[in-house]
Amino acid sequence: MTASSPIWRVQDILYGRHDLWARLDIGCKGKRFQVEICPKNFVNSELSFTKYARFINDMFGHDWETTYNEFYDWIVPPFLPILAEIEAPPLDGQASTLRDYLNPETYYFQLHFIDEIMEPRCDYNARRTLREPGVDIGDFALHPSWGCFTPEMVQQCLNEGEYSYSNYPRKVCVDGKLCFLKDNYTKRGLLRELDTYKKMETKGLSNNAQVRVPQFIGVVYAAQDCRHVIGILISLVDCDNLTLSCALHDEVTISQRRKWEEQVTTTVELLHEADIIWGDVKPDNVLVDRNEDAWVIDFGGGYTPGWVAKEHMETMEGDRDGLSKIKDRIYSHHGSEVGRASQRDGTY
Repeated sequence: MTASSPIWRVQDILYGRHDLWARLDIGCKGKRFQVEICPKNFVNSELSFTKYARFINDMFGHDWETTYNEFYDWIVPPFLPILAEIEAPPLDGQASTLRDYLNPETYYFQLHFIDEIMEPRCDYNARRTLREPGVDIGDFALHPSWGCFTPEMVQQCLNEGEYSYSNYPRKVCVDGKLCFLKDNYTKRGLLRELDTYKKMETKGLSNNAQVRVPQFIGVVYAAQDCRHVIGILISLVDCDNLTLSCALHDEVTISQRRKWEEQVTTTVELLHEADIIWGDVKPDNVLVDRNEDAWVIDFGGGYTPGWVAKEHMETMEGDRDGLSKIKDRIYSHHGSEVGRASQRDGTY
């Protein structure tokens, strides 16, 4: 983007490999611009279609994030003049809720390719389907101590100059309490995380200061009298998105490394004593807060190659293997050992 271009962000993308269909939700000035692309939109544009089909196919590969960014850089520029002309609503300082993000003012477009030239066109016949957002948790029984909220009850914590449809709300406030809103669940992942936190509550681990796991606050339903969960609310770890992977560098002291090892190890051991399995064990699932304390997160299950073997996914053995590798990472950086034996001296 040039300096004079409007500030935009792709908030969501959907696509299909077989029908080569794609839809982008572009956020700009607090409004959503929904762009749809399909094969019939290409007229005398074989080169463009080949490039488009290659992008869609590559999105299913390992380097999907890079593919996304390159795709956006190709697709969005024809819309920049349109985005620039749209009038921004006033930033009046009023509180914005999660509902404001989920249901912004929306403009619908089709992107056509005519003789290899990209032409955005308003889509007056866009299908405005009212599909219930979130994941249906069926008859899963929540713990009685958890709160139940709707999007209107979740207040966004916006930075100065941000609109309600700027970034997906992560830092939010409910009942005067700062929380982290976690979403993007599969049904299996959501139910596993809910069940794991429920076990922690039932077995008293949520009140154990040695179990360094964020507190579970509640769930956000799509609407009243609805079983579709948009996301879960957990206590906010003041970490500025710093994970253990990023926190480890050459200047970290041995005593600090020992502290992180002890905090993560103790947490996992206490979880195991309660017959609770962490699951996707890796340093990216350990947060480091501003007090340099470690917190274990993400109980949605799965595994990450290189940290837990697929055959040990969501098992005690897998947790132990992953924890051992985390310890190796803690005591080494850029391939140079820091002194593994010293960890014996001192001994989410």
